Amino acid sequence: NNNNNNNNNNNNGGSGLRSKRNSNDCFASDFEILEYLGGGGFGRVFMVTEKLLDLDYAVKVFRTNTLREVMALSDLQHENIVRYYNCWMEDLKTGRKITFCLFLPASVTCGQCLFIKMELCKPATLKQWIGERNEEELSHPQRGADSLPIALQIVNGVEYIHSNNFIHRDLKPPNIMFGKNGKVKIGDFGLVTIDRSEILIDRTEGPGTKIYMAPEQESNRYDRKVDMFSLGLIFFELLWKMSTGHERATVSLS
Repeated sequence: NNNNNNNNNNNNGGSGLRSKRNSNDCFASDFEILEYLGGGGFGRVFMVTEKLLDLDYAVKVFRTNTLREVMALSDLQHENIVRYYNCWMEDLKTGRKITFCLFLPASVTCGQCLFIKMELCKPATLKQWIGERNEEELSHPQRGADSLPIALQIVNGVEYIHSNNFIHRDLKPPNIMFGKNGKVKIGDFGLVTIDRSEILIDRTEGPGTKIYMAPEQESNRYDRKVDMFSLGLIFFELLWKMSTGHERATVSLS
């Protein structure tokens, strides 16, 4: 039954912005929080069970002005990209979500917020995968053989993103996850932007994680090649043991 439900949800999560009913109690009534997965100043991510289907998902909670991730994910349907299902708005001023709101930063706990239901991935990201390999004494050929399938899947996902005229702008090991079937899943599209031409256009300066950012991202004139720069750094980490942030910074600067 769970497999059938999963298939039905996949079919219902097609392209275009799909949304659930606008309800102040949708999250509290439809989902049970199983675990707080993490987050940052933008909001929080929770592992939840949808009560009606008895299936587990990830739900991200944002302030209402962060629609770019939803718009991108609703257009991207690929085996190497985190699956988007639907979204809805809720007013967190209601008093029935006190426990839930304890996990949220002050900037998110008042007024309308955006909830995004997505595919639940394994807890360990590519960052943990690389860390585990760094603890092992693998020969370079063996490490390369282990890393190649992952690298190819990342390239497939990024190629698809670019073919749909998007730039991710925040590719890094913590944003590359693994699905329940073990496939690579690129996630966190909070900084995604449109790239509809081959010419450089004015963009936001300095988005992304500095250690993985291309030099031109410090300006406002760049294109999809900034993602390729990030990929090169990720591939270097996949292939070579780097135990400190200083080593990563040295590779990035060189």
